[in-house]
Amino acid sequence: MLGTGEATPGRTGHRGVRAKVTVGMAFGGIMLSACTSTVGGTGVPAPGEVAVYRSEVSASAVAQVRAEGVELCRESMSSMVVMVRGYNTFIKRLNTTHSYPEVGDLADKARASLIAGADQIRPKITETSPPEVATPARTFLDATARLENAIRKEQRTELNPVAGQWTRDKARLLEVCGGFTPLPAASSATPRSSVTTSPAPTSPGR
Repeated sequence: MLGTGEATPGRTGHRGVRAKVTVGMAFGGIMLSACTSTVGGTGVPAPGEVAVYRSEVSASAVAQVRAEGVELCRESMSSMVVMVRGYNTFIKRLNTTHSYPEVGDLADKARASLIAGADQIRPKITETSPPEVATPARTFLDATARLENAIRKEQRTELNPVAGQWTRDKARLLEVCGGFTPLPAASSATPRSSVTTSPAPTSPGR
């Protein structure tokens, strides 16, 4: 005999099994449908967010360019002090002796200070340097090369216009750098007067 509560095999039992399977499949279908449903919305930022981002990037770029201008000006002004000191010492002696041989090694020291100063400034001029500083800095370096060359060739009469142009180009660079960083004391970056015109040069071109 079968115990109480035990189901006898038959159609009723099979229908119960099928009902359970059907319910299980239906529940699984619901879960699968939930997992494969899509989320609404798009990944496009709002116009205000784009404007803020562009503003931040622009401000950062401007700050970087200005920082390079400040660095170029600081190096230029620092190097000018060394250049001017060496040149002034040399030109003071030349104006007294009117002779390169009597200047001794001061001409070589002046040339060395010009070359060293230019070598310090040149690497600070980059493709991203602000043009309002980079352009006069390049002009000043060109004038420095001409001045160094004039001293190397022991020129005297020709030294005056070259030194005068160098002084003007230096002043122009200092003027521009005034908008980027405080200027040094005038006495530390101001060259002395160039060679006097008398007596006459001891030899042609000198």
